[in-house]
Parts: sequence; C-alpha cells; structure tokens
Amino acid sequence: MKRRHFLRRASLAAASVAPARALGLHQSQFGRTPVTPEERPDVELHALLARAVDAATDAGATYADAHLTLGRRQSPGWSEGEDRAIGVRALVNGYWGFLASSVWTADESVRLARGAVTQAEAHSRGRVREVELGPPSTVKHGEWIMPVKYDPFDIPVVEKFDVMNAFADYASSYQVGIGAHTDMRFFREKRLAATSDGASWSQTRYQSEASFVVTYRDEYHARLGTGAAGADGLGASGRGWELVADSGLIDTIPRWIAEAEESRHRAPLDVGRYDIEFSAEARATVLDQTLGAATELDRALGYEANASGTSFLNDPLAMLGTPVIGNPLITVTANRSIPHGLATVKWDDEGIVPDDFMLIKDGVLIDYQTTREQAAWLAPYYKKIGRAIRSHGCANAASAMSIPMQHSPNLALAPSPHDVSFDDLVAGTEKGIAMLSLNLSMDQQVLNGMGFGVMREIKKGKLGRFIDGGALVFRAPELWKNVIGLGGARTFDWYPASRGKGQPGQGTSHTVGAVPAKIKQLSIVDPVRKA
Repeated sequence: MKRRHFLRRASLAAASVAPARALGLHQSQFGRTPVTPEERPDVELHALLARAVDAATDAGATYADAHLTLGRRQSPGWSEGEDRAIGVRALVNGYWGFLASSVWTADESVRLARGAVTQAEAHSRGRVREVELGPPSTVKHGEWIMPVKYDPFDIPVVEKFDVMNAFADYASSYQVGIGAHTDMRFFREKRLAATSDGASWSQTRYQSEASFVVTYRDEYHARLGTGAAGADGLGASGRGWELVADSGLIDTIPRWIAEAEESRHRAPLDVGRYDIEFSAEARATVLDQTLGAATELDRALGYEANASGTSFLNDPLAMLGTPVIGNPLITVTANRSIPHGLATVKWDDEGIVPDDFMLIKDGVLIDYQTTREQAAWLAPYYKKIGRAIRSHGCANAASAMSIPMQHSPNLALAPSPHDVSFDDLVAGTEKGIAMLSLNLSMDQQVLNGMGFGVMREIKKGKLGRFIDGGALVFRAPELWKNVIGLGGARTFDWYPASRGKGQPGQGTSHTVGAVPAKIKQLSIVDPVRKA
C-alpha cells in the first residue's frame, strides 16, 4: 500500500468515529468508567456551589461566586490526567478574598467560603475602597457545550498514534534528507458556577492542538504547525479531533518541504531601516502583544504593575476618544463568540453574556477590556458618549483554582476594504523584508519590543533568500502609526495566543485574527554583533 493511500485511510478512519457525546464527568478513552463515589450528577454539584455562595454571604460577603472545574488533558505518548478544583470568591467592604481547593465536599465548600470572607476582611482594614459592580447575570441553570465534530477523548490513543506516524512517515519518505515530527495535545473542561445574584450555569469547552515540524538534514527548519493555526489547519483551536482529521495536512507537506529546502540558502544580515511586510501570522503576534495587552484595563490602571506589567495606554479617561494610534487604517475589535475561538464562551466567569466590541476605531481608542467591576471605572466616559455601563464579559480564570479576573477576549485587526494580498504588498516594495513569523519580547509597558522570527529579503517586488539572524526593534505607537498597507478580507486568518497575569500567575488562551500589513521604515538590528 502506498504511503499516500495509507495516510488518507488513517485520516478517514479518524473522521469516521461517532460524533461527540455529552460530556461525562469521568470518561476513559475507550468508554465510560464505573461511577465512583466522587462522581456526581450536575444537580449535586450545583447544590455544592450554592452551599458555598450561601456560606460566604452568611459570613458577611456583599457578593460571592463559586466555580467548579473538571479538566482532562492528554498528550498522546507523553501524559494524560485530570484536574479538579472548586474556588470561592467573596467581596467584603470593597475588597476581594479568594480560596480554592481540589476537594469536592460540602464541608470543604463552606470552609473555602468562610476563608474567602476572612481574607477579604483582612484586606479591607487598609484604605477605604468602594466597588460598584455592573449589571448582574440573569442566567438561571444555563448549559452550553462548545460545538465540536469529534470529542478527542472518544478517539483511541492507538488511532492517534497511527495518524501522527503516518504524517511523519510520509514527509520523511517524500524527499531524501527530510525528517519530520508530530505532536498533539487535547483538553476538555467542564465548568460550573453560581453567584449570590442567583445565577447558575455550566459550560464545556475544548482545546486541541497539533504541531508538525519538517527538518532538512536536522539543521534547517520549516514552519511550525503550532504557530500556524490558520491556513494549515493546525495550532491550538476550540475544536475536537477534527483539527487533525480534517486538517488537509497531507496537501501542505510538499510546500513545507520546499520551504525547508529554500531555508538552506540564507542571506547575511544587513542592519538598517526597512519597509517590512508582515504575514498575517506575524501581524497577529504584534496585535496581541501590543494593543491587545495595552487595552486590558487593570494593566492600564496599574493593578498588574508587579505581575504582568502596565500599559502605554495608561490614562484611560484622558485617552479614550483620542487618536492614540493616529492611523485611520487601524481598527481592532474584540469578541468571545467566534467559532473555534480559544476565548469563546456563552457566559464569562461572572455569568455575563460577552458582547462584540471595538477597542480601536480608525486609529482612535474607544474602549478597554472590562469585567463587571471594571466597567464602573470608565463610567464618566460611558456616560459622556451615552453608552450603558456594563461589562464586556472579559472575566475569566485558568480554572476554579484561580481567581476570576480580566483576561483577553479574542482579538481581530480589521482588513482593508480593498482586495489586497500579501504578494501585492511585496510587489510594491523595491527593497525590504518579509516577516513571516515572529516571537516578541515586550517591556513593562508593552511599549518597546524586540522580535525574532523567520525573515526573507524583498528585492524589486519579489521574495528573495531567507535572512540569517537579526531582530526587529520598535516602539508600539510608532509601529502602528507607520502602517501604510493592509491585506484584504481574503487574507484574514485566525491564530492562537495566550497571556499570563496575576499573582499567583495564571494564563488563559485566546484567538487573534489579522491580515498582512506593510509598515514603513522599521529597524532591523543584530543583537549579537560586537560593538
């Protein structure tokens, strides 16, 4: 049997597995496990959360919420396991308290609730602080399951190995000197919650990720699947097993091998200032780590100064409504609703239905990412423009073991209204650099950045050799002001991202959409060159 036929057969076999079933609290890869004493139906778990909320309000909390999560993780060939947690958050005299545990018992839920109140009371002995929460959740016993085609935990591990090995074998045998490696990671989480406002809900979400690396003689590397969630169908996404089964990876392997071959022939770095054409993937990275981080309202007001940092958009009430970017080409939106988005949910961790909203419109800062508490911080601006004071639904936590706080929603850079491709942007450049992928390091204010990535020469409107070494250095406001061209709607694609914050630190994932962009006169330096 030819390898191409074997690979297709393996993929079709994966795709033929029965569609996802409703999530059970414990489920093995080959079917249901026996019910254990610790496993309970949702009605009992909601009662456990209600007990925690009642205990917190009885102890003096003016508001309380409780969350329970059961997460299952699998990396075939490496590890598999479950994580469970219950956490209680309490508001007392304008201060928050929070305790969490991995024990699901009635006594433990009460202990956590009372401990959260005691912690909040201790915090409130300092400066007087008032908290005005935005409109509460109205959901009563809501349930939502992220739609996926195949639950990855219904797929036998041996079948996953077959597909992984088939991809690698096909690539390795395609051309002499080529090696390949695949990896997969799957995550499923069920989260239940209740608040002292009477809201309760449960939701199940999925996250699947596949990476595929092509190497040429173990020295030169093609693109990483982990960083290319869009056109190549890989990378972290809110999908199930279909991320792999329906990826069409076999059709992209020859192109990746061609890139590996091309990457052998590299041009020496010539430092200087260049017009740079960013791929959609590289542009998504810039968007996420500059404007995405900078519009987190708690960062902007200094609440994250000793953790994830601050923001160059650090005076919200003065900056809102002003052209802080000053480039009419730039519009940035946020949402938690796109299909397969890593931050997509029906309700946030405060039970709020997230809305789709604008952060930047035609270069003007018009909003920040908010929770129920944070919306009131922008009340003067919202009243001035006649907008309701309500949360955008950005409350989130890595699990019930972490306190809910503001985390990034999905972000998107609006495309040009014109049908412009990446090749069109390159064609209009006499001498420049194409930035195909990018890893960024930003300073405390997400103001100054340095990035390393895959770069190619642009000469007389055409892509040339890959560039050996070099780093992009920039200031975020100038980088956005100097955008002189954007790709059209057909070039738009989504890419995975994650960001951490808080103390103790917690990280969450989201999806970032972008188009290619042309930016004039950015600096490329050699960070290892001796003076």
